[in-house]
Amino acid sequence: MFRYRQFIHLLGLILISYLVYFPIFHSSLKQNEVKSKSIDYCLKKNVKSNEKFYSNLVYIPRLNILYCNIPKVASTNLRRLIYIYLNQSNSLLNLDRKKIWIDHKNFFNQYYLTENSQILFKNKNLFKFILVRHPFRRIYSVYYDKFVNNHIDDTLFGWKQLEEDILLQMKRNETLLTIRRHDIRLDFRTFLLYIIDSIRKKRLINSHWEQIVQRCALCLIGYDWIGKIENFDQDGKFLMKKLNDKSDKIYLEFPSKELDKQERRQNLLNDSDLFEFFRKTIQNNNEFEILVDYYKPDFEMFDYSLPNS
Repeated sequence: MFRYRQFIHLLGLILISYLVYFPIFHSSLKQNEVKSKSIDYCLKKNVKSNEKFYSNLVYIPRLNILYCNIPKVASTNLRRLIYIYLNQSNSLLNLDRKKIWIDHKNFFNQYYLTENSQILFKNKNLFKFILVRHPFRRIYSVYYDKFVNNHIDDTLFGWKQLEEDILLQMKRNETLLTIRRHDIRLDFRTFLLYIIDSIRKKRLINSHWEQIVQRCALCLIGYDWIGKIENFDQDGKFLMKKLNDKSDKIYLEFPSKELDKQERRQNLLNDSDLFEFFRKTIQNNNEFEILVDYYKPDFEMFDYSLPNS
């Protein structure tokens, strides 16, 4: 009987260990596959990086990490974590978006790289990572977050002005006066056409919908780990284990997105429906293909399915 109880106890411990560590181990294996695919992609394709890509990289010596800041890919919550780790605090509740991006701007600016540092990029002891997201979901998210859900700080962050600038550029018959007088808002089709127009005319692409492969120089930097927002139940646990292991006596969980609760929820669409929604919204297959082609490196490198022709 005693041996039987020992066996049951041991079996229970094995089961608990499996439930706790298998998602982390599985995430590591999956991301190794993505990392390997990114290396193969870079060898086959002539992928260019932004000239000043390094200005998007955040290096935290105290945590021995380097990551690429990508808007609309949990960037605010990553900042929350970094701030708490470095300031030995456990409170997330008082770190709203204004405090993270404006009030504490100088605090974070000191950690952004100001030059191309190949020695740093080749440091094998430095944990280099990025979080990525399906390109069209990122576009869909930024539209809802910045132009549909009215935040108190929209004017402070410059989003209201950008909305008016896009409307003036894409709706030539309107003036700033008529836009404000009639409260004309940016619709999703006009937003997509603005992005396509910027791609076609090779204008500067806003960081919130800029191609990730170029922004983060994936063909110049050998990132150790690439996590996906879509797999964050598993990838988040892996990332937090890495960060908590590097912190000093602070153990955190990834902040809930409810900290930035939205007033209007985005429709949840699968990839096929999302592509069809974009195609029908744009109403022109050639322009739809321009959008797809610009993000093709992100689709292919991060193993997202491409739309059917």
